[in-house]
Amino acid sequence: MSRAYTWWIAILAIALASGPALAQPIYKTVDENGNVVYSDTNPDGEGVAVTLKELSVVEPARIEQPQAGETPSDAAQEPSAEAADVGLRILSPQSEETIWNTAYVLSVQVGATGALPEGTELAYLVDGEVKQTSRSTSVQLDEVWRGEHQLSVEHRGPDGRVLGTAGPVTFFMRQGSANP
Repeated sequence: MSRAYTWWIAILAIALASGPALAQPIYKTVDENGNVVYSDTNPDGEGVAVTLKELSVVEPARIEQPQAGETPSDAAQEPSAEAADVGLRILSPQSEETIWNTAYVLSVQVGATGALPEGTELAYLVDGEVKQTSRSTSVQLDEVWRGEHQLSVEHRGPDGRVLGTAGPVTFFMRQGSANP
């Protein structure tokens, strides 16, 4: 589990436990080791107040299961012609690339041999977690913290089914240290 994910879970737990205190600001600071810290206090006065995104609640999709003795139709088993492989490949970052001083923003470029079919999208995953979904083959992923990471991209159909993948590519995020 990534450090950023652990922090967000901790912040969410604090926010849920605080009930009426949800209106209190959350501060973002960077400690002496370059770690980003989120807190409801700002003891040194250097923290930046941040607004957390509102949580989205999505109703679960209903998936029809065949009754006993029935077999799913061939159309349900086979990808449609529209779901043809679009030949994804990750152009940037390159395998084993070290990325310096980007304020924890990762630029991703994906190549495709075909056009994305209507209704499909690309899911950009860092260390197995979806960071963004888009129809664009060029995106900026925020909060990719320093360290070694794995990037993969999934081509997903309208139902969320994975139609094709690219990667994983291992890369390294680094941030220079300021020397007094």
